[in-house]
Amino acid sequence: MKEGLNGSAYVEINNTIIEQNARIMCRAFPHEYNIAVVKGNAYGHGYGVIPAMVKGGINAFAVARLSEALQVRDYDKLHPVIMLEPVMPELLKTCADNNVSICVCDRETLEEAVNSGLKLKIQLKIDCGMNRLGFKDATEITEVVKRIDESGLLFLEGVFSHFHTSGSVDPEYAGDLKRFEELTSGIDLSKVHMVHLDKTQTLILHDTPEYANGARIGIALYGFTTVHDLPTTIKGRIRRAQRDFMRKRYHVPDCKPIVEYDVKKAFTLYTRVLQVKEAKPGEYVGYGLLHHVLAPETVATIDIGYSDGIDRRRFGSFVSIGGKKCPIIGEVGMNMCQVLADPTVKRGDLVTVLGGAVPIVSVTGHVGTTMYELMTDIDSSIPRVYVD
Repeated sequence: MKEGLNGSAYVEINNTIIEQNARIMCRAFPHEYNIAVVKGNAYGHGYGVIPAMVKGGINAFAVARLSEALQVRDYDKLHPVIMLEPVMPELLKTCADNNVSICVCDRETLEEAVNSGLKLKIQLKIDCGMNRLGFKDATEITEVVKRIDESGLLFLEGVFSHFHTSGSVDPEYAGDLKRFEELTSGIDLSKVHMVHLDKTQTLILHDTPEYANGARIGIALYGFTTVHDLPTTIKGRIRRAQRDFMRKRYHVPDCKPIVEYDVKKAFTLYTRVLQVKEAKPGEYVGYGLLHHVLAPETVATIDIGYSDGIDRRRFGSFVSIGGKKCPIIGEVGMNMCQVLADPTVKRGDLVTVLGGAVPIVSVTGHVGTTMYELMTDIDSSIPRVYVD
C-alpha cells in the first residue's frame, strides 16, 4: 500500500469474510427481508462491503443519514434502502429520486411527506419503550396509517421499532414487544410489506414474532455477536447463578439456548513508521511528560493520531510491528503517536493499529468503550482497501 495524500494509514477489509458472515446469519435467521445495518460508514468498514453482503444473502439495507443511503446506492440499485431517522423536507425529493424509503416518526414528518407531492415509500417508526423516535399512541398510529393510505402518493412499505434491551436478564424486552403489539393493534400487520423489529442480540436470544418478516442484522455482519454463553469456570458458574437469579426475580421469559456463530472480524487498520530514534535516560517521549525514559529505548513515531480516530486513551495499549507488540508511549497526538519499538524497526515498516494482531476486543477493554465506537471512529477519509 503506497502512501496517499492523507498519510499512510489505511483499513483493510476482507470481503470474503463479510460475505461469509452475512451467509451465516441469513441462514441461521432466514427472513423475507434480511436487512443489513450499514450506518456509521458500515460500522467503519466503508460501503465497498455492500456487494459482499448481497452475495451472502442480504436483500435490504438500513442507514441513519441520507448521505449513507446514497453511498449504498452507488453499489446497489435494486434492494430497499431504509432510513432509520427522518430527513428534512428539502431532502425528500432526493429520497424519491434514489428510491430511498423514508422514516416517518411523528405527525410532522408525515405531513411533510404528504405535502411534498412526491411518491415516497414510508417506514413507520413505533416507539415501544426507548423514548427516542416514533409514535407511542395506538389511536394516532391507526389514523396515520389511514392518512398514508388515502394520500394517493405514499406507500406504507414498512413498520418497525427498536428494542432498547436484549432481554437476557430483565423484563423490558417482553414489555417492548407487548407495547409494540398494543400500539399496532389497530392495523393489519399481515398487509404491511415489511415488519422488522429484531437486532442481532434479540435474534440470537428470542424467537422472531410471527408477524415480523424482516430483521436488522448489524454487528454480527462485522464479526461480533456480543451474546455469548457463560464459561464453565467458577467465575462463569457464579455469573450464571446471578443471571438465573435475576431472571427469576424479575420474571424474565426464558431465552433460547445461546449458539456461538462462527462470524469473523474483517477489519484491520494499518499505518507506517515515520521515523525511528534512540531516546536516552532522563529524556521524555511525547506530550505531557507521561513517558520518562529510564534506560536507552528505541522510539518509533507512527503515522496516525486522534484526528484519524485513534482514542487518546490508547496510551499504554499496544500496536504490532513485525509481529511484535509495541506499547504506545506518551500522549496520542493529533496525527502521530510514538511507540516503544524493537531496535530492528525502521522507517516505512507496516504497523497494525487495530484488528488482526491487535484484537479489537482487547482495545475496547483498555479504552473502556465498545467495538462499535472503535471502528466507527476511524475517519472516513482513511482509505478502505477491499480484499477477497
